Amino acid sequence: MIPESIENLRWDPYFIRSDEEFGYFWSDYLQTNSSNILYILGRGFNPRMCLGINSIFTIEGLGARDCLLICYDEGPNSPSEKQGSILKSNMDTLKFITDKAGEYSEKEIKMWVNEGTGINRRRVGSKVAHAFKDKSELIKYDDIIIDISSMPRGIYFPLITNILKLLDDLQREIGKVTNLHLIVAEDAELDYKIKEIGIDEDANCVYGFSGDLYMESTDGVPKVWFPILGEAKHQQLRRIYNHIRPDEICPVLPSPSSDPRRGDKMMIDYRELIFDEWNVDTKNIIYSNEKNPFETYRQLVRAINYYKKVLEPLNGCRPIISAVTSKLISIGALLTAYDLKSKGINISLVNIEAQGYEITNLTKNVSTSTRQLFTLLLKGEEYDS
Repeated sequence: MIPESIENLRWDPYFIRSDEEFGYFWSDYLQTNSSNILYILGRGFNPRMCLGINSIFTIEGLGARDCLLICYDEGPNSPSEKQGSILKSNMDTLKFITDKAGEYSEKEIKMWVNEGTGINRRRVGSKVAHAFKDKSELIKYDDIIIDISSMPRGIYFPLITNILKLLDDLQREIGKVTNLHLIVAEDAELDYKIKEIGIDEDANCVYGFSGDLYMESTDGVPKVWFPILGEAKHQQLRRIYNHIRPDEICPVLPSPSSDPRRGDKMMIDYRELIFDEWNVDTKNIIYSNEKNPFETYRQLVRAINYYKKVLEPLNGCRPIISAVTSKLISIGALLTAYDLKSKGINISLVNIEAQGYEITNLTKNVSTSTRQLFTLLLKGEEYDS
């Protein structure tokens, strides 16, 4: 249904490495280059929190090895507070890793604010943008690494967006090209054990990506929604649907996947919601590689360009993307929104948050064999050469 040709993609070709190639790349890169590194990661109870930084900081090489920890405060009543023992273990590990490294610093992000009405509301995106607004803090680094393994989407979506924009601005203003790397530790078994608790009543646009979703002047322009699906997210999907009220829906399913039947299982699980309630045509389903966000990005850009073209008689369309799935494939949604917005296309990126998270049935013997480290290059000399 959707034509194959795509032009002017920012991330084409792209750079991604995983498993053994992850280690080979970083060992070769750090041992053959003098590089000042800023490693940004999130403070959390996720057992994968320190996997990436341990891999990088144990490699010998010249240059600074600085660490910035994002401490996000979900409030004293957050279910995440019950995971204190795991959090302490992670922080002890991080201290051990960074003790003999360079500078260590922290930035706190409050997930909730009181607006004086007795109601606490999220303003996470604007707070992240405010915390990272000074380009001069980044000038001294050759490589900035953002590790999202222990961050929620409400943090890493605006964080990546803001850092990427700052680095784009630095290149445009003074010609400095800084490498921006993204690291993700994927573990499907562990993801299944992490549950969102207290889903927000309302979905919201990610900071900077509201598009023209709320503009009265575009009320008559069709809204096309691209939800990237994860397991057992019925409640989240219904609330996003009620928030945007799309005219057309194109669900994105993982395929290929580490579990060859994962997409089929989702189709069975969501059959009533997608086909009976929303009347989605099977021809609208998009399949994308769960282990390659750049392919998800290509698929989404291709689909959005298609709908804008065929709906041109109706003034095009209002594309809306949401991701209720794993971190790696979610990045494809962000790359799409960032690239299209930079080209002047009004696009909305919608997210729904939770009040906290908990891990169920976690034991000391939980398998680590399914954990994979991925490194992606979002900006750098490889793209500018």
